[in-house]
Amino acid sequence: MLLVGAGHAHLHVAAEAAALRSAGVRTTLIDPGLFWYSGRATGMLGGQFSAADDQIDPRAVIERAGGEFIAGRVEHIDRVARRVYLANGSTHDYDWLSINVGSGVNTQAIEGCADDPTCWPVKPIARLEALHQTLVEAFAAGQTPSLAVIGGGATGCEIAANLAGLARRACDADRKPIIQLLQSGDTLAPALPRGARERLGSHLTGLGVQVKYNAKVTGREHGALVLSDGESLDANHVVLATGLTAPGWLGSLGLAFDDGLVVDKTLRSIDDDRVFAVGDCARIQGHSLPRLGVFGVRQAPVLLANLRAVARGQPMQHYTPQSKWLSILDLGDGTGLATRGERWWQGRASAWLKHWLDRRFIERYRV
Repeated sequence: MLLVGAGHAHLHVAAEAAALRSAGVRTTLIDPGLFWYSGRATGMLGGQFSAADDQIDPRAVIERAGGEFIAGRVEHIDRVARRVYLANGSTHDYDWLSINVGSGVNTQAIEGCADDPTCWPVKPIARLEALHQTLVEAFAAGQTPSLAVIGGGATGCEIAANLAGLARRACDADRKPIIQLLQSGDTLAPALPRGARERLGSHLTGLGVQVKYNAKVTGREHGALVLSDGESLDANHVVLATGLTAPGWLGSLGLAFDDGLVVDKTLRSIDDDRVFAVGDCARIQGHSLPRLGVFGVRQAPVLLANLRAVARGQPMQHYTPQSKWLSILDLGDGTGLATRGERWWQGRASAWLKHWLDRRFIERYRV
């Protein structure tokens, strides 16, 4: 069994490699390196957590359970030969393959951003840690770079709030950077309940974030952002929170692909019964789910059960996505905004609950 990518679900499977071994399966996890936990990413950007607080070592997780770890990045999968090719030139055969490689940001969507080192996509998360270090050094040198976040969804709002938190911690009271949040529509975080959206907007304004609605960014040039109406906004650093997409190379596998490998309720590809996919890189037939870690976490035990089942020739379980889920935004000031369905709560209790849940997840996989 080859596990490609150390995502939320594969961490669980890796930790249970001994259970797969009891079913006669040798499990190998292939990943470039560390797992960065998305739940703490914005808190790390805002200076509440260090990079080490946000990392899990997948090698330690699977080796502790009797499996094997291979450090590398997959470049090609030959499904006919059932062979995986890595960027370092090595190849690895499989009987079954599971893919959990997450998602990323399309940096090509805004002209001039893809090769601009001052444009920072929210994923990979390591880029947010690099932005944190860049800003800390700038603030320490007495600089106040102007900052812009493109995308007013939940993630963009959380990023803007934590940039304000970082500035509050690292800058003098009379020396604050300009932080702008650019939303292409007329509503912030449209997936949230109405009351939560309104509270979030007023809270961001109170934190000093300048929210600009109906601001459609078309390009970046000469240290500025160009809007569709011709307006130009200065921004020394730009964070891209414009939505997540599945890795493009998955579309070249010859499998059904709809911004994610299309899988059935067993989490298996509808075109290849030896290939599974979970988390942000998968699309479950009949469902349109947001790209949130909670779904990968809930898929994990079903994936493990089904990997054991295929090895034993037994019936597989079905994964049914929950209709409601708890989501908590860290607002960078000791408060959080929690939502579940149409219910919401903003305050310190929400932040405490979020940090407790995040700590519990990370400590579960620490050696």
